Amino acid sequence: MRLSDLLQGCALAENKTAATEAAQGIAIKTISCDSRDIGPGSLFLAVDGHAADGHSFIGQAFDSGAAAVIAQHIPDGLGADLRERIILVEDSRKATAQVAANFYGHPSKEMVLIGITGTNGKTTTTWILESIFKACGFSTGVIGTVNIRYGDKTYDNPITTPDAISLQRSMKEMKTAGVTHVLMEVSSHSLDQSRVDGCAFDAAIFTNLTQDHLDYHQTLEDYFLCKQRLFTDYLGSGNKPGAPAIINIDDDYGSRLAEGFDGPQIRVSHAKENKTADIRALDIQDEISGLTGTLDMNGTRKSLASNLTGLFNLENILCAAGGALALGVKPDLIIRGINALGRVPGRLEKLDTPLNRHIFVDYAHTPDALESILQTLSQRAPARVITVFGCGGDRDKTKRAPMGKIACRYSDISIVTSDNPRTESPDAIVADIIRGIEEDGIPELKAEALEPGRKGYIREVDREKALELAVRISAPRDIIVAAGKGHETYQVTNSGTIHFDDMEKLSNACNRLLTPMKWTVADLTRALDTEPKVPVEDSDRAFAAIGTDSRTIEADMVFLALEGESFDGHDFIPGLIEKGISAFVVRTGFLGTLDSLVKDRIIKNRIILFETDDTLAALGQLARHQRMRANVKLVAITGSNGKTTTRKMTREIFATKFDTLATRGNFNNEIGMPLTLLNLAEVHQWAVIEMGMNHPGEISRLSAIARPDIAVITNTSGAHLEGLKTADNVARAKSEIFESIRENGTAVIFGDDPRRTIMEGYARANTNVSEVKFFGNNPDGDYCAEKIKATDTGLSFSVRTPRETRSYTVNSPARFMVNNAMAAIAAARAAGIGPENISTGLGRFSPVKGRMNLGTLSGGVRLIDDTYNANPASMTQALKTLSQMAGKGKGIAALGDMLELGPDSD
Repeated sequence: MRLSDLLQGCALAENKTAATEAAQGIAIKTISCDSRDIGPGSLFLAVDGHAADGHSFIGQAFDSGAAAVIAQHIPDGLGADLRERIILVEDSRKATAQVAANFYGHPSKEMVLIGITGTNGKTTTTWILESIFKACGFSTGVIGTVNIRYGDKTYDNPITTPDAISLQRSMKEMKTAGVTHVLMEVSSHSLDQSRVDGCAFDAAIFTNLTQDHLDYHQTLEDYFLCKQRLFTDYLGSGNKPGAPAIINIDDDYGSRLAEGFDGPQIRVSHAKENKTADIRALDIQDEISGLTGTLDMNGTRKSLASNLTGLFNLENILCAAGGALALGVKPDLIIRGINALGRVPGRLEKLDTPLNRHIFVDYAHTPDALESILQTLSQRAPARVITVFGCGGDRDKTKRAPMGKIACRYSDISIVTSDNPRTESPDAIVADIIRGIEEDGIPELKAEALEPGRKGYIREVDREKALELAVRISAPRDIIVAAGKGHETYQVTNSGTIHFDDMEKLSNACNRLLTPMKWTVADLTRALDTEPKVPVEDSDRAFAAIGTDSRTIEADMVFLALEGESFDGHDFIPGLIEKGISAFVVRTGFLGTLDSLVKDRIIKNRIILFETDDTLAALGQLARHQRMRANVKLVAITGSNGKTTTRKMTREIFATKFDTLATRGNFNNEIGMPLTLLNLAEVHQWAVIEMGMNHPGEISRLSAIARPDIAVITNTSGAHLEGLKTADNVARAKSEIFESIRENGTAVIFGDDPRRTIMEGYARANTNVSEVKFFGNNPDGDYCAEKIKATDTGLSFSVRTPRETRSYTVNSPARFMVNNAMAAIAAARAAGIGPENISTGLGRFSPVKGRMNLGTLSGGVRLIDDTYNANPASMTQALKTLSQMAGKGKGIAALGDMLELGPDSD
C-alpha cells in the first residue's frame, strides 16, 4: 500500500517537508507505533505518550529499516535524506487512527459495530449482548476489558480499548473470520486519545457515570464530556448516518446526555414510574440467586429470569436489550439471550465451592461500583458480609477514603488490603483507605480475637493472606466479596507483574478449609488398635489422608490395601514403595510374604506398616476414628427407595445452616461410606451419610462405623430379595441402622410402611434413641403431607405437625418425592433447623441424574429419565407419574431388566 493511500483523511501540518510529495509514493508493508516492531518497509507513527515520546525513537526506527515516519515534529540530528521521509501531521494520535483504518480497509464499515461506554457495566453489557446475538445466530466478536474474542479465538487485552492499530487489526481479523457483529467497550481514555477515530458505529450505549479516572480527567465534568464524544463525534460517522443511542436515563448523567442528544435514541429505565423510557423493567424480584420479572420493550412484555443479581445488573440488562432492539432483534430472541447467560467473569462472579459460603469476585474499583454490589448483597445476606478490597496505586487517590467508608457501611467485616499497588507503597494506599474508615469511627478488629457480632475492619496488606483470612473467619451462609480485581489474573506491584487470580486464591483457601484431618502415626495406632510392624521413632509424623486406589495415591498418604474378587491391593505395594509411598495398612502376615530385598528396604527406610486381620474392617475402624475425633453430628439414611434423593434433599437443607459433609455418588457401601467419612475436616459440623446394603448385617456394620445422631429409613420393599428372601427381612436389615445411634438420638421412620412395627421395634430397643418420629400421609404421624398439587416446576404440599402447618415445594413432578422431602424435613427438625431454612434447602434441590429428570424432545414430546438403579417399587412410582403427566393413551414406557429379585424377577 502506498503512503499516499494511508494518508487519506489525515490532517497534514502546514510546515510539512519539501519532499513530502515524493515521500507519499513510498510503498508501506507494515505500520506500528512501537519502534521495536519496525522493519524494512515499515511506517513508524511517532506518538507522544504518557510514558514515552515516540519522536525520541524516530532515529531508531530508521535504523531498523523504516520506509517513512509520520510525526508532529522532526527531532534534531537527522540527516536531510531521513528528514525527507518524515510526514508532519497536526495530531499524530489522530493520524495513527486514520492510517490504521486505511491500512486495514475500514473493517467496521462492513460489520455491525456497537460501542458501550460508561463508568460501570460495560463488560457485563457486552456479555449480555453477546448472549443475545448468539441466540440470533450472529457471528459475534467482542473487544473489551476481559479479552478480545471471536469464534474459538481468545486474546488477552491489557486495556479496555486497545490502541488504534491493534483495534483496527482485530476488527480486520474478525471480518476475515466471518464475524458480522462487533461489541466494543469504549473507555474515556480511548476517546480522549482518538483511538476510535475511523470506527463506524451502528449504535452506542451509555450505562452510567460515577467517580473514576479523576487522576486523568481532573474533574467529573471533564470525564462526562469525554464520554459524551462517543455520541456527538463518532456515532453515525462513516457510512452509518442516523445510528441510535441507547441511554440509561436512571443515571443523572444519562438523563443529561439523552436531553442533549439530537439523534435517534432508545431510553431505558428500571423505575416503574418512568413512562418516557422505551424499555422498562416491571415487577422485578432481585434475589441472591438472580433477577426475575418482566421486561417491557416498546409495549412487548417478556418474562425475565436471569442468573445475574442486583439493580446495577438490571441496568446492564436493560442497556443490552436496548442495543439489540436498536438493531431490529425481536423481543423473543432478546429475552432468550438474556436468560441464557450464566456468568460474567469477574462481575459478581460466584465461586463454585462445596463450602457453605456465598463467595463472589467483582471488578468493582470505584466508590459507586463498590456501593452497588455491597448494597445488593447486604440486602440479601443470610448471615454476615465480609468484604476484601483495596485501591490501585498511581490512580485517583480521592476515591480511597470514600471506598473505605462504603465497604464498612455495608459489611460486617471489611478487610483492607492491596489491589494493584503499581509503583506506590501498598502500606501507604491502605493507610489512605483507613483514614476514611476512622473518620466514621469504625473500630479495628484483630483476626485472632474476633468477638461474635462485632463489626469493624481488619488491616492485612498481603492480598493473598487477606483472602485466606476472609474464608478462615467466615461461618456458614456468610457472604464473602473480593472486590477490585475481578477477572484479572495478575497483580501489578512495584517490583513487576505477578500471577494473581482472586478466584484461584479463594478456591485454594476453601479447599484448605475442607482438607480432611491429618493422620499421625499415633492416630493410626489408636484407630487400628495395633502397633506398626517396624518400630517408628516419630509418632507425630503426619500423613494427609488414607487412600485405597493405587492409581491416585500420593506420597503424603497412607495406602490401605483392599482385597476384592478380581483385585488385591497388596500386589501394588512394591511398586508404590518405589513411588515414595511410606505408610501402609496390610493384612496380617504380609511382611513375611515379601522377598528379602523389599523387606530390607521397608526396614531400612523405616516404612510404616500396620498389619490387620481384615483390611476392609480396618477401613471402617479408621473411618469411625475420624468420625469421632471430628466431633460432628451425623444423619444416616437408608431405605429400599429414595435414600439417594432424601440424602441430597437433607444435605441441601442442612447446608443452609451448617458446614455439611455428604455422601457423593453411590459411595454408600462398606467401602464407599468409610471413604466418605475419611473426608471429614475440622470445619464440618454435620455429616449426611447414605447407607446401602445387599445382605443382612451390612447396615449394622455401617451404623457401628458412622454412629448416627439421627437415623432415617425412607421405606422398605421387595428389593435385593436374592439375599434377603422377604420384604420383612428387608425391614429387619434396614432397621439395623438404629443399633448404633448415639445418646439422645432420633429415629425417623416412614409411618405408612406396612413394616412400620418391625422398624419401630428396633428403634425403641435402643435406649439411646430418645425420640421416634413418623412421616407420611397418616394423620396420626408427626409429619403428615397434605394438599399435594402439581405446579409448573414440580409439586407443592403442606406438612402438618402437632404444632403447625407449613407449605413447601419440591422441583420434581413425582408425588413420591414428597415422602422423600418429608423424611428430610423430619431429620432437619430433629437437628433444630427451622422452616425457612428447610424451604430454602428444598428450593435448591434438583433431582439426582437419572431419577425423574424431565426433558423435552423435538416436537414437544416430554421425556422422564428415570434410568437410575430401579426396583419394583420405584418403577411403580415412575409409571404412576408417567400416567399422571401423559394422560390416557399417551404414555410410553421403555423398560429394561431388573436384577437381584430372585424368583420374583418376572
